[in-house]
Amino acid sequence: MNSPTNFIIYGLIINTIASLTMLYPYLKITREVDDDYITNMDMKTGKYTQIKHLKDRKLGIFAFSLFALGFILQIIGILV
Repeated sequence: MNSPTNFIIYGLIINTIASLTMLYPYLKITREVDDDYITNMDMKTGKYTQIKHLKDRKLGIFAFSLFALGFILQIIGILV
């Protein structure tokens, strides 16, 4: 295979990994008790942050970064 095709294929593989990373929290069957632990609470508004929200946010940021990298690789493959 030539170089542009490799960029496109690697980009698609990275996008597939990113989509599976985004699905991971929903595919977990067992939950940990510590995930429901409240780390921060505003007494005035009643809003709170749980550990599972922080984990999901980190996974989302990581998956978005992988999506961006995959799309950039695909664009490089098209432009080369």
